[in-house]
Amino acid sequence: MAAEIDSIVEKMLSGELKPHAAAEAAGGEKAASEARRIYLERKYSSKLDFIKEADCDLEDAGKRNIENAIGTIKMPLGFVELLLGGRSVPVFLATTEGKLVAGINRGASAINSCGGAKVTILKNAMTRSVIIETSGAADSARIAAFISSADGKKVIRDSFALSSKRLELLDIETYATGRFLFVRYSADTKAAMGMNMLTIATTEATKSLAEALGARGVAVRFLSESGNMCSDKKAAMINVIRGRGISVIADAVITKEALERYFKTDAAAISELNYAKNYMGAALAGAIAHNAHAANMLAALFIAYGQDPAQVVDGANAVDDAKAMENGDLYISVYLPSLEIGTFGGGTVRETQKELLKASGVYGEGDESGATKLRFAEMIAATVLAGELNLLAAQARHELASAHQSLKR
Repeated sequence: MAAEIDSIVEKMLSGELKPHAAAEAAGGEKAASEARRIYLERKYSSKLDFIKEADCDLEDAGKRNIENAIGTIKMPLGFVELLLGGRSVPVFLATTEGKLVAGINRGASAINSCGGAKVTILKNAMTRSVIIETSGAADSARIAAFISSADGKKVIRDSFALSSKRLELLDIETYATGRFLFVRYSADTKAAMGMNMLTIATTEATKSLAEALGARGVAVRFLSESGNMCSDKKAAMINVIRGRGISVIADAVITKEALERYFKTDAAAISELNYAKNYMGAALAGAIAHNAHAANMLAALFIAYGQDPAQVVDGANAVDDAKAMENGDLYISVYLPSLEIGTFGGGTVRETQKELLKASGVYGEGDESGATKLRFAEMIAATVLAGELNLLAAQARHELASAHQSLKR
């Protein structure tokens, strides 16, 4: 086998064999990944020792998660424990940022001591927008009217029903800019994050829509399967206003005593800082989001649990609220309007990520209702709340710089 791999490596080095075609030559993705790794080491005179001990099934991963595989990468993994709905839940965080897990843990301890976070799901709908090109504004208006009619909705719903049994079409919105008509579909994707299945369903639905319009004498061109009004992996106000994925709020009341015990500060200081930093500072910067560092928690959670890390962009459209109450307690909340997550499919099927989802009680295999995804959203929102509380409290005491100075960089 070693001789066969060496032969494949030599062919890649000579240009006879492309790295992406190595799996067929090597008889599988596992051997191909070893050949590609050796190829890189020889071509670039480098060592890639730590990545070669694969802790996942590269044969399966090569079919659904990765191309040109050469091994796996590992990150430090920590955890905190949250009190949610009266029960303790372990939350896992993959990060290389020192003090992040410690900070979240301090925030979680304060929240847990006050009965835990309360989490409210407001909306659950993944979106995908497409672009239809028309002859002009008048036709765009007519097509939009047809889409909102009973006949138009039936064409789209019938097509959705044929595309996937796991999708539930919830809403269809249209936005015209002249000859371009954007159609924004919203659907319940159950346990899956659902972008791929929704893209397939909306593509077929739009094709059916174009055929139905053609039969009525209205010519259209299906221009794109994605029109950026979804809006996916880009900071966009439509996701704040209309929501995307799961829209969720986590809130808690932190007692005066808990604020003093865990943070050595008070509600008035945290409330004042939240306003000055997350609203005035964010407004001057032209920011869409109004939070302290929601992306930190989301990135660590997404990597640990096999989510799409690029969707941290949308998830971090978060809004904090902090109010000092008359009795000295603090009301604090975080609103996540566009949390795009799944508990089955995609990266969640990888061994490490699946193990962590199971340990937190939210792995979605066999979940036909999507209940695991909603519980996962609750867990994420509560974790973000803990991280936001801690950072606001730390900055209210001017502890941010000293915390980082304590690390051995």
